[in-house]
Amino acid sequence: MSMGARVVVAMAIALAVVAGGVAAQQAGNGPPPGPRLPAGARPPEVVARSLPIDVAVELAKAIVAECSGFHVGVSILDAAGSPKLYYTPDGTAGTHVYTGFRKANTALSFRMPSGNVAAAAQADPAIAAKLASDPNNYITWAGGVLIMAGNDVIGAVGVSGAQPSSKDEACALEGLRKVQARL
Repeated sequence: MSMGARVVVAMAIALAVVAGGVAAQQAGNGPPPGPRLPAGARPPEVVARSLPIDVAVELAKAIVAECSGFHVGVSILDAAGSPKLYYTPDGTAGTHVYTGFRKANTALSFRMPSGNVAAAAQADPAIAAKLASDPNNYITWAGGVLIMAGNDVIGAVGVSGAQPSSKDEACALEGLRKVQARL
């Protein structure tokens, strides 16, 4: 088949596909009528409740200042558990941010400080089962706490790198106290 014939066949196929799509829309099988997004536009994303990014950065800096003398990493999650901020100060190993994520994720998932989850799991088989279901993303060391705006959970913060881990939690709570008015 010559090059010109191939082009004609390709155009005929494309025309048939377009015509079939129009016919499907007219028959009620196509997308619903309504406004169309401009080319390249994406529909709006659903964004979980969270603290503003400037407050998240302020919180992370306050936590690091409170944990002076330790190389801590800070992870802040939104209310849906998605990362809002990973804060790794110079000289801090990135593993601390990952451990902070696990602590924050644990606090958020169980709706309690991460350091309280092990005791709760001993008392409640449902909590124990949930904890065992995802050991790579849950950790029961202290340092993960909920971020509250009034009575609403708007996220969680996890701190890792201080010794003992109760110091991680104390730094998280003090940092939250310093930004509480802005939540």
